[in-house]
Amino acid sequence: MEPASPKPVDAPVPLWAWWVAALVGMSVELIPIGLRLIDGEPPADAFWPSALRALWLDFLLREQGMWLFAGLGLAGVLAFVERRMNGRTKDIIRLSGVALMGWCLALLGTHMLLDWGFYRGAFILAPAAMALGLLPIALIWGLDAGGKRALKQGSVVLGVIALLVITPALPAAMNLMPTPPPTPAQGYGAVPGPFLTETTTLSYDLPQDVVDVLVDEDPTVVSRMTVTWPVYTVEPPGLRVPLGLVFHGFGAPLASDYTDWTEHLAAKGMVVVHVAYPSHLIIEGQEEPIVSGGRSNHPQHALRMDAMVAAMDVLEGELLLNEDADAEGWLMGAVVDPSALYVGGHSLGAGMAMMVTAAAMDRGWATEALAVDLEQPYTHASDENIHGSLTARPNATLVHVAIAEDDTSVDPCHGVGHAMRWHHEANITDVVLLRIPSDRHGFPPLIASHYLASTPVHDTLADHAFYRRVDAQAEWLVAMQRNDTFTSSFAEAHLLDHELLLPMGTWSDGTAAKPLEAVQAPYVEGAAWVEGCQEQVDVWS
Repeated sequence: MEPASPKPVDAPVPLWAWWVAALVGMSVELIPIGLRLIDGEPPADAFWPSALRALWLDFLLREQGMWLFAGLGLAGVLAFVERRMNGRTKDIIRLSGVALMGWCLALLGTHMLLDWGFYRGAFILAPAAMALGLLPIALIWGLDAGGKRALKQGSVVLGVIALLVITPALPAAMNLMPTPPPTPAQGYGAVPGPFLTETTTLSYDLPQDVVDVLVDEDPTVVSRMTVTWPVYTVEPPGLRVPLGLVFHGFGAPLASDYTDWTEHLAAKGMVVVHVAYPSHLIIEGQEEPIVSGGRSNHPQHALRMDAMVAAMDVLEGELLLNEDADAEGWLMGAVVDPSALYVGGHSLGAGMAMMVTAAAMDRGWATEALAVDLEQPYTHASDENIHGSLTARPNATLVHVAIAEDDTSVDPCHGVGHAMRWHHEANITDVVLLRIPSDRHGFPPLIASHYLASTPVHDTLADHAFYRRVDAQAEWLVAMQRNDTFTSSFAEAHLLDHELLLPMGTWSDGTAAKPLEAVQAPYVEGAAWVEGCQEQVDVWS
C-alpha cells in the first residue's frame, strides 16, 4: 500500500503583498487629497472633505458613543476569528487587516494635520474611531506565537498609537465628563422664533469681467440670493420689515452653510438675504497683495463690488418697497424697508459687509437704524474709492466685531482694524470688539474656531457666543423700525452691557464657562489678543 501523499502547504504571502495592502489602504484617504492638490486647489479646500467626514463622525459618536465600544469589541472578534482560520482564509484576513491599518494610519495622519491647522482639539471621538482600525492587525501580530520579532514589535507600536488616541475618548464616550452649558431654552440663543420662516431665491447677472476670472465656481451659484422671510399670519398690510444681508466666507457660497444665521434673523421679523458672490478670482499677473489689519489691495475687491452693484440693483427692483415683490402674498402685504438694515459677514464676507454697508448708505438705505455683525473678519479694499465711507451711518447704529480664540485662518488685527474704522470714521464710541474663548473643561470641548458662524459646526458654544447676539441684533433692529423703545432698549442692553453680554453659562458640574472677552477703544489695550495691532491706531485715528 502506497503512503498517502503529504497535504500541500500554501506558499507564504510575499513581503511585497503586505506593502501593497498597506499602500492600498492609505491611498483611499491620500489619493483624493493629492488629486485635489494637483488640480490646483488650496490645501484648505483639498483637505475639506476629510474635515467634513471627521465632523460628521464626531457628531455621530457624541450622540451614540456606544458605537466606540462596539468597535473595540469587533476588533477583538476579528483577532479571535483569525486565530481559528487556516490557509488562504487566514492570509486574506491578515491582508485585509493590513489594508485597514494603512487606511486608518492615513486617516490619523490627516487628522493630526487638520487638528494642528483647524480643529485645535475639538474632535476627540473621531480619531478614536479611526484608531480602532489599528487594533485587529496589532492583536493578530501580537498573539501570533510563531510570528517574527519585527511583526511583534510592530504590533506594540500600533497598540501604543491606538492606546494614546483611544484612551482620552473613553471617559467622554462613557459620559463621565462635564457637559457644556445647554442651549438656552428660551430668549436669545434659543430655537429661532417667534415666527416660522420660508425661503425663495433671486439671482443677479455677474459682470462679464468677473465671469472671465472665476475659478472653480459656478456663475449660477455665486450670483444667487437666497431670501428668507417670516411667515406672517395677522400682521397688517403695509407693515415695514427690516432688510438683512448676510455674506459668506471665501469659497462657501451655498446658503445652506449659513441657514441657522439667516433663520435666527428672519424668525425675529425681518427679511434676510444670503448674498452669494464670486470669491475665488484669479487675475493674471497679479502681484503679491499688501494685507494689513482690515485692509488689502487685492484687485478682486473691485470686481466683487461690481457684482454687488448688480445684486443691489436686483434687490431694489424686485424686493425693496416693491408691491410686486409680494405678488404671491408671502409677506401678507408687508413691505421690505431698508431704512432699517442688518449687514453681517463671516471671514471674507465680513470685508464684503464693510464695503456693502458703505454702498448701501450711498443708496439711501440704513437711514433709521443699522446693525453690523462681523464674525472672524478678513479684509476689505484699502482703496477708499472701493471701500466707501461710513460717515453717513444713522444715529442708531450697533456694531459687533467678533474674533475667535482658535481661529487659524485670519489675523485678529483685521478685526481690530474694522473696529477702529467704525470708531473713528463713523464716530461710534461703543463698538463692541470681542473674542470668543475656547473652553476645554469637559466634553465636548468648546473650540472657538474660524467656522463658528457656519451651520455645519453649530454647537452650544455658537448658541451662547454667536446666535444669542444675532437674536438680540435682529430684535433690536425690528423694534427700532417699529418705534418699540422698550424692546429695543432690552435688546440693546444685551448687546452692549458686559454683565449681560459676556457670561456664557455653566458646565454641568457647576463650573462657569469662560466668558466672552471684550475690549473698548482704543482697542489695542487691555487684552493679550490685541497686542501687536497698534498700527491700526495710526491707520484709522
